[in-house]
Amino acid sequence: MKGWFNCEPTFLCIYVMRKQLLLIVFVCFNIGAWSQKDAPFWLDPYQRESKYPADQYLVGLSSELVGKKQSLSNIYKQLNQTSRNQIIESVHVNVKSETVMNISIVNTESTQLLDQNSVSISKAELVGLKFENYYYKKKKTAFSFSYVKIQDIIEFNLDIIKVNTAAIEKNVGIANTSIANGNKEKAIDLLFESQVKLKEINKAAVMLMALDQDDQLDFNKIGQMKLDIAQGTDDFFNKGTLNVQELASFYAYGLQLQLGDAGITVCKGKVGFETSGKESKFSAEFTNRILNKLSDLELVKIGESGYDFTFSGSFNRSNDNIVLVSNFVDSNGKVRATVNNKFPYNSVQFGELTFLPKNFQYINHLSEIKLIPEQEAYTIKKVELFKNPIKLALQLEGNPLIDIPVHFKILRNDEIEYETSIISNKNGIAELVINTDQIKRSGELLLHANVDVADLLGVEDNTDFIRKTLKEHPLQAKQLKVKVLAPTVYVSSKEYGLGKPLGITILAPSLKNALIELDYKFVEEAEGADYFITIEAATRSGQGKQGGIYFSYLDATVSMVRTDTGKEIYKSSLSSVKGSGANFELASAKAYEKAKKTIGNDISYELEFNQK
Repeated sequence: MKGWFNCEPTFLCIYVMRKQLLLIVFVCFNIGAWSQKDAPFWLDPYQRESKYPADQYLVGLSSELVGKKQSLSNIYKQLNQTSRNQIIESVHVNVKSETVMNISIVNTESTQLLDQNSVSISKAELVGLKFENYYYKKKKTAFSFSYVKIQDIIEFNLDIIKVNTAAIEKNVGIANTSIANGNKEKAIDLLFESQVKLKEINKAAVMLMALDQDDQLDFNKIGQMKLDIAQGTDDFFNKGTLNVQELASFYAYGLQLQLGDAGITVCKGKVGFETSGKESKFSAEFTNRILNKLSDLELVKIGESGYDFTFSGSFNRSNDNIVLVSNFVDSNGKVRATVNNKFPYNSVQFGELTFLPKNFQYINHLSEIKLIPEQEAYTIKKVELFKNPIKLALQLEGNPLIDIPVHFKILRNDEIEYETSIISNKNGIAELVINTDQIKRSGELLLHANVDVADLLGVEDNTDFIRKTLKEHPLQAKQLKVKVLAPTVYVSSKEYGLGKPLGITILAPSLKNALIELDYKFVEEAEGADYFITIEAATRSGQGKQGGIYFSYLDATVSMVRTDTGKEIYKSSLSSVKGSGANFELASAKAYEKAKKTIGNDISYELEFNQK
C-alpha cells in the first residue's frame, strides 16, 4: 500500500557538528567606519560578540551600496531577508545532514524513498527574530543586523513538539475508533491533520538538533507516532468498507500534502481505465468528488484557461485489488503531485456506480465470443440483396449476446469493397443487409466478420490499448463466401422500317450494350428474368423529295419492368426523330441511328443515377 500519510522524513543519517554557530559576514569594513558618531555598536565585531555571545544568540549582518534612485526602504527589506537567511544558513552549516525517508508500512509491499532538505530556508520559524537597520551616508551603504535568542528558538520548537505530540495521540485514538465504527471520513480528516502535525514535529526536531539539543528529543516517540499514523492509514483501507467519498478525501489530502496550501487553478481531466483513457461511472464520480474536496480545502479552483495543473489519473483491477492513481500534471506534461494506491476491490461500496467502463467486462471473454453464421456460403441475386441479409449469431457460453457491434468487411480480390459495423439485436443476431449502393457489381466476394472491439469499448481504434487487448485476447473471426448474381434481362423488341419489320434490330443491341456496362446480364428466355424490356419502334416516310433529299421520321417507346414486382422502372418515348438520305430507306436508317444513341444514353443515366 502506497500512501501519502508516510511522506515525512525520519531522522536517519543526521550528523551534528558540535561547534558553535558561525557568523557569516559578506562584507568587510574599514575600522574607521565604526568611529562614526551615530554608528550602532553592532558594526564593531568585538562589541557585537560581547553583546550577543554566540552561545546565546544567532546573528546575521548584511550590507549593500545604495544607488541614487534606489529606495532605501526596499533595500532594507532585502537586507533583512538576507541577514535572516544568514542565520538559517548558519544552522544548515551546523547540521551537516542528508535526510532520507525510508518507509515500510505494516502489511504492505510498498517502499518509498524520498530525499528532502531538513529545513526550508524560506519557511524556517525564528521566533523572536529582531532587525536593526543603519545607513552610513559617507559610504552610501545600508546595513541590516538580525539577531534571535537561541533559548527562544529552543523553547518554541520544544513547545511545537509537545503540543503536536498530544494532538497526534488524541487524533490517532479517535481515528481508530472512527474506523471501527465505520466513520472513515472523520478518520481520514484526523489522520491527515496528524500527518501535518508530524511534519511540523520533524522540522522542529531538526532545528533542535542543529542547536545541539538532541537530549531533549524522544526519537522513539516520534518514530512510534509515525508508525501509528501509518497503521491508521492501513486500517482505513483494510478494515471495513469504503465508499467513493472516503476514497476521494484520502486522495485529496495526499495531493494537498505535496502541493502545500497555496491556491492553484486546475483543469479538470479524467481518470481513465488503464491505457484506454475510458472513464467509468465510478471513476467519473471519483474525479468530481476529489476536486470538490480539494475545493473545500481551498486548495484548487477549477478553470478551463490559465490553469496551473491538469488533474488526471488511471485505474484498473489487478487480481483482487484496485490500483487507483491521481495526478497533477503541469503544462509541460510533468507530474507535480501524485497519489498511487492499491486496495481491496471487495472493500469498496460501489452502489449504482459501475467500476469498469461500459462493456469492459467483455475484455477477458473476447476470445470466447462465438460468431455462428446462418449458412457458410451465400448465392444471392443482385436484385434480391435487400431480401437476403447475412446473419451471424453471437454467443458467449451458449448464451446470446445483445448490443454487441460486429465489424463486417466485404472483399473483392483482397480489396475492401465495403465495411460497416452492425449491433446484435435482442436475439443476439447481427444482420448485414447489403444493397446495390454498396455492391456495385456481381461476382464472387469474401465476407470477414469479427467483434468490433474499439466500438464495443468506446475507445479509439488502432491504439496501443486496442492492440494490447487483441494480443492478449485474440478474436474468433468468421469468413463467408458470397456470390452475387448479376440481374437478368429479357428484351422484346419490335422494330419496323417504313412499315416492314427490320431484319436486324438496331435499338435492342444498342440498349443491351449500355446495360452490360451497368452489370446487367441478358437472357434468351423471358421466364425467370429479373427485368423485362419492351421496345416498339417504327419509321415513316416524309412528304417526298425536297431539294433532292428524302426524309423519314421515327417514333419509339422503351419500357423496363421489374418482373417480381411488376413495377415499371424506366420508360422513354421518342417522337418524330428525323433522318435524311438519298431515299426513304436511307433516311429511315439515319433516323434509327439517331434514336439508338439517345435511347442508350438515356437509359444508362436513368438506371445508374435515378434508380434506388
